[in-house]
Amino acid sequence: MSRAEDIFKRLYDEHYDEVHAFCARRVGVDDADDAAAEVFAVAWRRIDEVQSETARGWVFGVARKVVMNQWRAKSRRSRLVERVGGTAVRRSDGADIVVVRRSQDEAVLAVIEQLRPADREIIKLAAWEELSGPEIAQVLGISTQAAQQRLHRAKRRLAKRLSDVPGLGKEGHDD
Repeated sequence: MSRAEDIFKRLYDEHYDEVHAFCARRVGVDDADDAAAEVFAVAWRRIDEVQSETARGWVFGVARKVVMNQWRAKSRRSRLVERVGGTAVRRSDGADIVVVRRSQDEAVLAVIEQLRPADREIIKLAAWEELSGPEIAQVLGISTQAAQQRLHRAKRRLAKRLSDVPGLGKEGHDD
């Protein structure tokens, strides 16, 4: 096995499951296989760029770009269908809604969806993908300090909105 094949195999073995989950939470279960496959196709083509100490953040950065490309493609297809007289493509519930059944969790998810897109993404990278500050920075292409500041501000905005939700706000806790 060549050095590149060995690096790729290790990257795939260590990160495929979490990259697939990342994709599934953003594009749905039906499209997650294709998205994850595209992530690792890019990884294979660019294997010389992968550094072992930053591989996780690098592969999540690729996954984020693949997901964004899928979103854009879906949006273009939807607009095309509408223009040619068809009906808009119905958006199905994402995997996060299917998995999260409890009403409080659904309320939190609803509040997260009300956040600005940048806040939503950084919250999801930290909470769902469990990425560290440096890994988030790498995924977003910003400095670690900027990532930590953005995460802090996004968490503050999320906490403020959650405090206004009945059952989740301060009145719902015994602290």
